[in-house]
Amino acid sequence: MRHRKHTVRFGRQRSHYKATMRHLVSALVINKTITTTKVKAKETSRLAEKLVTMAKDKSVASRRRAYDVLRSRDLVATLFNEIAPLFKERNGGYTRVLLTRNRRGDNAQMAILEFVEKPKVEIPEKKEKKKTAVKPESSIKADAMTERPAEKKEDHKKPSQLPKAQPEKPKKPQPKPGFFKKIFGQKKGM
Repeated sequence: MRHRKHTVRFGRQRSHYKATMRHLVSALVINKTITTTKVKAKETSRLAEKLVTMAKDKSVASRRRAYDVLRSRDLVATLFNEIAPLFKERNGGYTRVLLTRNRRGDNAQMAILEFVEKPKVEIPEKKEKKKTAVKPESSIKADAMTERPAEKKEDHKKPSQLPKAQPEKPKKPQPKPGFFKKIFGQKKGM
């Protein structure tokens, strides 16, 4: 019986369910928004809200509990240092589920799960390219003069010393039409 059991298990074993939730929440912490099915988004939202509440505490015990779910120090650091400070004035409702289209293969309702507040990403400033100094005309002429004798030396090489051109590879023959193309003919324009 499922008296007072309000979780959805997606028809999976407990270990598979936990792994699914762990991966979805990890993806949410990394990307700040994910696209998944409506049911998975709602379940992931419940777990993500609990994690953000834990992260607002900032104690060692809450870090360890968050690590038990996320299994990555980097993700725990991101949760505690970037995401939790955004919600210090908010008492819940850290995520939102936006319904989108139905999936093409099985017609499942898709949804976007995202944090209500998103950290501001600083765009790095573009580095200015170093301007090349303009050479005086006299140095340009000097450079041109030094290059010319080298070109003349190459022209006087014997034909046997010149690099040989590689022969072109023979083109692959066109594949023969398959069974259906023989029977029904090829499409026009192909």
